[in-house]
This record gives sequence, structure tokens and C-alpha cells, in this order.
Amino acid sequence: MHYNQSLYIDSLSYTRSGFKILDSIYLDLPKNSILGLLGRNGSGKSTLLNIIFGNLKPDFAYMKCEGVKFEKGYKTNKITYLPQGQLFPYNMKVKDIIRFMPCQESYLYEIDLIQKNLNLKLYQFSAGEARLIEILIILYSNRPFLLLDEPFTKLSPILIAFLKSHILIVKEKKGIIVSDHNYADVFEISDNLSLLHNSNLVKVNDFNDLAFFNYIPSHYID
Repeated sequence: MHYNQSLYIDSLSYTRSGFKILDSIYLDLPKNSILGLLGRNGSGKSTLLNIIFGNLKPDFAYMKCEGVKFEKGYKTNKITYLPQGQLFPYNMKVKDIIRFMPCQESYLYEIDLIQKNLNLKLYQFSAGEARLIEILIILYSNRPFLLLDEPFTKLSPILIAFLKSHILIVKEKKGIIVSDHNYADVFEISDNLSLLHNSNLVKVNDFNDLAFFNYIPSHYID
């Protein structure tokens, strides 16, 4: 798809303390698609997402969102980011967080976990439920491009399955990057997969590719 309808990143490079973390990164993320982003700890996954969102400054990057060049994704009002850590203050009520964020409220209110607990504060939920609520609010934001960093962390298998179903729902109108070490879950929902390896982004087709690049042991392959 032409980059006028996508989140387009070209020639992105980033150096930290003299070490090249990211080198000549290219990606083209259209709406109605999910890019799975895999990589070892320290490979630069979160760094890449933070650069796109605008929390970090690259050495160089040519970035466009729906045909408009940008340097900081959050300034476009088209890109939102779910960081690895806590996103919202845990003393906030669910309904206040929804009001604070530019959300598609009607969709969120159809979810029992949210609709039945609007007056509860995040600390009143289990860690997994609180994290799930944060992610759902990001998923149903009014932003067409989503950057999700470790969304499956802290979630039980049943909550992961529930979350994946909602990621696939919002995918119909959004472009989504999902970065997580739960590679099987990432594989299941992604249209395209890439692995950060030796500062570069390489395309992944199947588990054999992950084993080839030593991301998973070869005996994990059936």
C-alpha cells in the first residue's frame, strides 16, 4: 500500500553510547493490518516504538503518517503508544480515564469488565485486569495507528485470548504494531512479522526463521 495511507518509516537509525541500536529501519504499516515486532531483550523494540511516538530522537528517520511527514508521532494526533509500564495513575476511576482519553466510548461500554466497573479505581482490580483495561482504552482510542509494547505481559491465558479478539476487531480500521515476547500469540494475530536482529529489521515467515536467527531454540519447532 502507498505510504499516503499508512505509517511509513524509512532509513531510521539510532545510536546510544556509541553503539548502533537501530540501523536503516524500514516499515510500511497500512490500516487494517497488524505488524508483529519480535526481538531479544535489548534488541531495540521499545526504542523503535519510542522513536516513532516521539519519546526518543533518532540519528535519522524519514517518517510519514498518512502522507504527512512528522518527527514526533504524538504530535500528529494519529498515533498512540502503549508502554511496557503502568500507563494511567492507579488512583483514577475507569470512567475518568475514558473521559481523559480520546476514546470510542460506546465500544468500551459494551465490554463487561469496563461497563460494570466504571466507578472502580485501577488499584481495585487485579494487576492483569488493570493492565487489560489500560490496553482496551488504548485500542479503542480515536487514533488510527497503535504501538503496543508488551501488551500480553501480566495477563493470564484467558485474558490474552480476550485481548487478541479485541485487537482483531479494531484492526479493521487501524494499523497496529504489536511487540511482545509471547511470540506464538503475536504470530496468531499478525499479518506480517519482523524480527529486530543485529540492529536491522528482518522479515519473518515462520518459526523456522525465528530458530535460524536464534530467537527460539530449534527444538521448540514441532
